[in-house]
Amino acid sequence: MFRQEAIEIIRKAITEEGILASAQQRDNYARVWARDSMMTGYAGILVNDEEILAGLEKSVLTLAKHQAENGQIPSNVVNDKASYGTHVGRTDATTWWIVTTCEYLTKTQNQELKNSLKEKIYKALSCLKSWEYNQRGLVYSPLGGNWADEYVTSGYTLYDNVLRYWALKNAAEVYDDETLKTVAGNTKNLIQENFYKNENGSDSAKYHETAYAKVTAKPYFYASLNANGYDGRFDLAGNALALLLDFDVDTNAFSEFLNGVKEEFRHWMLPAFYPVIFPGDDDWRLLENNYSYSFKNEPYHFHNGGSWPIFLGWLCLGLKQKGVTDIPEKILKQYEELMNEKGEHFREYYSTDQLLPLGTEQLCFSASGYLLMTY
Repeated sequence: MFRQEAIEIIRKAITEEGILASAQQRDNYARVWARDSMMTGYAGILVNDEEILAGLEKSVLTLAKHQAENGQIPSNVVNDKASYGTHVGRTDATTWWIVTTCEYLTKTQNQELKNSLKEKIYKALSCLKSWEYNQRGLVYSPLGGNWADEYVTSGYTLYDNVLRYWALKNAAEVYDDETLKTVAGNTKNLIQENFYKNENGSDSAKYHETAYAKVTAKPYFYASLNANGYDGRFDLAGNALALLLDFDVDTNAFSEFLNGVKEEFRHWMLPAFYPVIFPGDDDWRLLENNYSYSFKNEPYHFHNGGSWPIFLGWLCLGLKQKGVTDIPEKILKQYEELMNEKGEHFREYYSTDQLLPLGTEQLCFSASGYLLMTY
């Protein structure tokens, strides 16, 4: 229904430097953001749109040009100036760049580009290795260190580690690297053992045996692990990517959980993180001062329970990968109905209490999420 419109919005955001965050080229969004341009480019690969693919290559090269000395990929680039983060760096800028660059190289089979980018891809992988800190296999992200930069998750986060696994897996396949294949397999096992409660797991793989023993089993992967224990909330993005990359999960229990969240909110625009944090909750203190321009994380808004079409798109892809088709159909139907009803197409996110379309308009993130839903 909105497929061509979504593609056109992305095309409008393509410049000589690459794919900008929004077709409305203003404010902070008139930049080549690593995660935005890479996710958008991935959608372009899926729908096989030549203009988006050309924009993706420009994004890949722009970000690679500004790779830091330690291998880190910038969070964003504008007017030939790179930013690696404001309060803290962004772990997922580097992982998304590797993931989608490798997907693009696989798609195009451009040997010259593949050879020219090899050193930069391996340097970026080396940077991620240095972010393990304890050299035990999982990367550590600071508070505010990924897409949910004004939220409360930190430490060994599900989302960042699943992306790191994907980066290793893709690079190993593109460059036929057996060592990387082994590291990727070990990384996947570590994530499975530490983020999903399984009484038959290996104690030797556990990062925090005491915390693992105390945490309650969930039908999904935990959001993060830190020195003070587990964050057992539901991270939709991290779980969506885990499904897509074929981690082991009880799909029936997971589907029942999603249906339960739907019943609680009375719609299929599921929250990015669940449950919602309210004033007075322990984590509210971490939320209330973690912002750059204005506070956006009121309950049911932004990262704090807001619904992001981009990650609903990844969830739909992940569920289909596991053979679940009914929930993706319901999510797509809900999203299309909302855009028809509200007359606001591809806004950044929806509040989950009143389903208000909020944030930036004509966002490539949201247009890409729609394309992922329909794939």
